[in-house]
Amino acid sequence: MTVSSLLRVGRITAGVLGFSVGSAGVLGAVVSLEAARARGTARRSYGVIIPRSEGTFGADEATSGEPLHLSMLGDSLAVGVGAETTEQTVGGRLAEALAVRLGRPVTLHSVAAVGADSQDLNGQVASLARHHVRTDVAVIVIGSNDTLGLANMTSAVRRLYRAVVDLRGQGAHVIVATCPDLGTLRPLFQPLRFLARRFSRRLAVAQTIVVVRAGGRAVPLGDTLGPIFWRRPKTMFSADHFHPSPLGYARAAAVLFPSVLAAAERGRIPQAGSATPNPQNTTQPDSQTLTEARP
Repeated sequence: MTVSSLLRVGRITAGVLGFSVGSAGVLGAVVSLEAARARGTARRSYGVIIPRSEGTFGADEATSGEPLHLSMLGDSLAVGVGAETTEQTVGGRLAEALAVRLGRPVTLHSVAAVGADSQDLNGQVASLARHHVRTDVAVIVIGSNDTLGLANMTSAVRRLYRAVVDLRGQGAHVIVATCPDLGTLRPLFQPLRFLARRFSRRLAVAQTIVVVRAGGRAVPLGDTLGPIFWRRPKTMFSADHFHPSPLGYARAAAVLFPSVLAAAERGRIPQAGSATPNPQNTTQPDSQTLTEARP
């Protein structure tokens, strides 16, 4: 087992058993190390390539018209860690497929970051606005680091809700790839793999509830991709045994594409804020949401 896997195991164990960071010497040290790792260099490679997740696709004689603007937000899965080129990332595959299907160029933007969790979404959304990046369709991939870091689920889903609301207010349609099934990570030994699966699935259900409330569309990666990632780990995972391989990303993009295409065909939201939920409801994701999300 690698050091990073051991650190994740310690973090999960601490939360499941209800330990505080300082309640046990060895366990507390593991948790502290994991926290330092998670807040380290944002573009740490984990031993694999980090491709550039931006560019324009379909800018040739086969396409015409104003480019569609697709923005990627979230964690390392949105970045494409484990892929070797931009074209192999989820964003690149979606942009390329959209350009072919729509017959128009697609410009891909990315503010996703390695190690990001739901608390980082606010900054990513703000970055798009601050740099005046037009977004017609936004794809958020988030949840793995919330699970492995045992983030407070109520806080995590509330932040996701706020991000979807804000993106809708900027005129974007929003697609959220919910937390993948972390029970497929073979470096986690039992019973920790079982606990990781349970937590990630519960988070995915809670994410689905709040995304729909916020006016976005949720796509369940765990339910759709978990079985094949478990059956075919050598081809679905990259060299670090944690991030997807190019084939794994191709599968994820195929699952997301119908929802992304439907959003792109609807066009940009005419009036920013017209589809935004009532501001009085922005604190709705709470303990009730978690109760609904219980398996």
